Amino acid sequence: MSLNAYDVSAGLFVRGLTTLKAQLAKAEEHSAASGSGEAALLDAPLGMRGVASDSPADLHMYTLAAQVHWAAEGARLAIAQLLGAPRVPAANDAKSFADLHQRLDATITYLRGIAPGDLEAGLERTIVIEHRRGSTSSSGRQFLIAFAIPHFFYHVTTVYGILRNQGVRLTMGDFLGNWGDALS
Repeated sequence: MSLNAYDVSAGLFVRGLTTLKAQLAKAEEHSAASGSGEAALLDAPLGMRGVASDSPADLHMYTLAAQVHWAAEGARLAIAQLLGAPRVPAANDAKSFADLHQRLDATITYLRGIAPGDLEAGLERTIVIEHRRGSTSSSGRQFLIAFAIPHFFYHVTTVYGILRNQGVRLTMGDFLGNWGDALS
């Protein structure tokens, strides 16, 4: 069996979002056990403590809740881009673990509903990304490999880092999902 566009896009995103849900479940347990409160964990950034900078913007990192939001949105918007569908970002308004789980569940449902064949044509589609310095154009294949997948894992990895930094007991197995069992 060979890899197809679905496997390396929507399928990969579903797997990552599923492991993210499991990490958030552990974060909820940690929050309840420590008595720190849900809001404190959701508002936690991956800080750069003690680093001098000329600009506070240089050190700005999104909060845990925002990182989860952008992992889900990045996956959803990347697939929409490959499909040539409208791309309207959802509001970043999660205020609880329940809100984050709902967002992840909705994204996973959307991704699982994509017909694998529909993504094949997206690999050859010309993708144009508008940004503040102009625009970048590439094939769907290059967009997926050079931008969408790294962007997704940037946010997923940052969530993992924030949770570890906040004392949530996570291992590499929690990041790898069922493949982590091979390491135990």
